[in-house]
Amino acid sequence: MLIDMVKQVRMLVLLMTATLPGIATAHGEGRHVFGTVTAIGTAEIHVRTIDEKTVSIHTVAETKYRNKGRGGGGNIPKVGDRVAVDVTEKDGKLTAADVQFSSSAKQQKP
Repeated sequence: MLIDMVKQVRMLVLLMTATLPGIATAHGEGRHVFGTVTAIGTAEIHVRTIDEKTVSIHTVAETKYRNKGRGGGGNIPKVGDRVAVDVTEKDGKLTAADVQFSSSAKQQKP
């Protein structure tokens, strides 16, 4: 009985070892920037991170924006909105692939 249990544990460890790297990289290989929008333009967004650093992130036509907030908001974030940006880095420049944001505007009660 003990031998069967050891075999089952070994099989479980083997399966976990084989599948864990795929799960860990399923979300992508890029970096993430979390913070508050301090400025936004047509080709760049500035984010103040939790550690009080301002990061400049380039945006391109392929950049996707997703409003996750409940308040009224448009298709792109505004100054003061909280963001989570999936970025890629090339030659020291960050480029946004996906920008998820929550509008900081207070929702009006009906």
